Amino acid sequence: MQRSQLRGTCVPEISIRFSGDEVAAGEAYLVETPVLRLHAGRQPDLFLRWNAVPVAATAIDVIVHLHGFSQQRGDMLLSEKVPRSGLDLSGRIRPTLALLPRGNWIRHTYYDFPGLLDGGLDRLVAYSVERFAEAIGQRSMAVERLILTAHSGGGMPALDATAGATRPPDELQIFDGLYGRDASLGDPMQGLEAIDRWLGKRLAGEPARPGGLRIIYIERQNAGDLIARRLAPVEPGLEAELARRYRVEPSGVPHGYIALIAGPQLLADTAAEIDWR
Repeated sequence: MQRSQLRGTCVPEISIRFSGDEVAAGEAYLVETPVLRLHAGRQPDLFLRWNAVPVAATAIDVIVHLHGFSQQRGDMLLSEKVPRSGLDLSGRIRPTLALLPRGNWIRHTYYDFPGLLDGGLDRLVAYSVERFAEAIGQRSMAVERLILTAHSGGGMPALDATAGATRPPDELQIFDGLYGRDASLGDPMQGLEAIDRWLGKRLAGEPARPGGLRIIYIERQNAGDLIARRLAPVEPGLEAELARRYRVEPSGVPHGYIALIAGPQLLADTAAEIDWR
């Protein structure tokens, strides 16, 4: 059984398959996404993927992944970034919608995400969940948990997006993406303090609403000291538990494969000991 929902003249339909009382896992590409409309690059500009979702679900988890640079420059197709994004939902039990927006091509291989600043991340999530809810026949769906992941050149834009979001993510995963941004645009490490601000607010919700921060690097980066300082005042009995979910660690694979290998494991369990094999 199939059912589709079309909104507007520029948005292709999202094809939905049903299996009993569940929406079967699937994926779709969208074009001319409003919050991304000023991003330079090729269409489609938004990739969606979901796991099995009960038809009667009124809430869903959302994962947003920001991609890195591209050797294809402004001709990059979003499908280039999907395979190594780590957006593998096979290990997740909770109903989940994953988003991969196409960034804004600046020049050379550089991409950024200006559309996600100043609340743009909130708008992207709201738009995507609304499209998905309509496609499965729901009037609306709430966002239960928000996970933000980023690889390479998407790392610093992820921090920028978090700083301006009304709803900060419950989990943040950065895959070798804190080495800085295009130096011609200013201080390449400007924005790193956003981790510290987010971390302070996030830890205040522990353990009632658990979250996580996983930072994986090739060359040593500076976020480890931030985590250690924030974890120092927590109750002794809670420190070991939080240290499993909030940590910085070296990668066991080359740069281009970090999200591919670590992403699915961390999406299944934010405290996972990553198996780099």
